[in-house]
Amino acid sequence: MSRFALMITLVACSSLILAGASYARVPDPTVCTVTDGMINTCPVIGDHSAAERAIELVVTLYNENLDPVEAFPAGNFTFDVQPHSAYPSLGGGPTGDCPDCEDHYTVSCIDAATDANGEMRILVDLGDGCAPSMCCPVEVWVIIPQGTIADPGEVYQNTVDPVADGYVGLGDIAYFSAALTNWTVNAILQPCADYVIAAGQTNWGEIGLEDIAMFSAHITHECTPFTDPCP
Repeated sequence: MSRFALMITLVACSSLILAGASYARVPDPTVCTVTDGMINTCPVIGDHSAAERAIELVVTLYNENLDPVEAFPAGNFTFDVQPHSAYPSLGGGPTGDCPDCEDHYTVSCIDAATDANGEMRILVDLGDGCAPSMCCPVEVWVIIPQGTIADPGEVYQNTVDPVADGYVGLGDIAYFSAALTNWTVNAILQPCADYVIAAGQTNWGEIGLEDIAMFSAHITHECTPFTDPCP
């Protein structure tokens, strides 16, 4: 083989290798995934656990061959938070009395780039001014240059202080008792009183023993700092 032919062959092979490497790093938004999560927003005083005002979700990028896309930079991600499509009128608060509650969420990348598994951790944050009065399920849509990922992250939010006065007392007990009856007797889902998404549940809104235990443990607790975003 002449030197010229050998050079052409090497250049062609190099181009194929580079093209393959480049292709492997191009995600297909139709097959990428985003995990879901639950935020319970009642900070309590004393020795009890603090509120979960933020939660981590995981975005996993794949190419069209379902290979993980590694080293995809955080700067390529943007986010759009929308009301949950299954609960479009819930609006925040147990009676849906806080319109545009999705505006309280901010989303940011935690990692600099996706890892070897194609995973990017993102933080869904409510900040200090949101809760305890909120019950605001949302969908977090992840946008990359190739398009919007078809699978949104579902984030459910609720509080053990549904009457929104900064204290878990008689009003909250009455609310939870009514929700429990409505679910157990009438089989009507009660999303704002579902504090734990337990194993075996098929819907958000199923109240079980875990929810009763969690609510009972918070009776008489002060939810502080208390900020009502729905005055």
